[in-house]
Amino acid sequence: MRTMVTVFVRGLEFYGFHGVAEEERVIGHRFRADLEYQVGSVACETDRIDDTVNYGNVALCLVEMGQSRQFKTVERLATVMLDELFARFPGIQSAQLRLAKRLPPAPVIAEEVGVEIRRSR
Repeated sequence: MRTMVTVFVRGLEFYGFHGVAEEERVIGHRFRADLEYQVGSVACETDRIDDTVNYGNVALCLVEMGQSRQFKTVERLATVMLDELFARFPGIQSAQLRLAKRLPPAPVIAEEVGVEIRRSR
């Protein structure tokens, strides 16, 4: 029996070179991603990793996207990350990605700033 399962990865950090100011794209920042995704899975019955969407591979995909490209806005980076997840992992039915820039350069002191994007097939 196929069961809808929510898988989550919280507190995934990577160093990326994203930002409006050119200096941000040179110096870089720490980013944090929290992801939840829903899959129709039979792994609850079979106990086989091939019967679900492996969260380790999903996390590696997010880090790869965050480190291999440059964007000015966190919105664009998060969108590209979700685009890639849906392209690489057809078992993902929907996903919510919260992406934050840690200690951003801004006229205020903030621990994080970021976006949350939700998407379904």
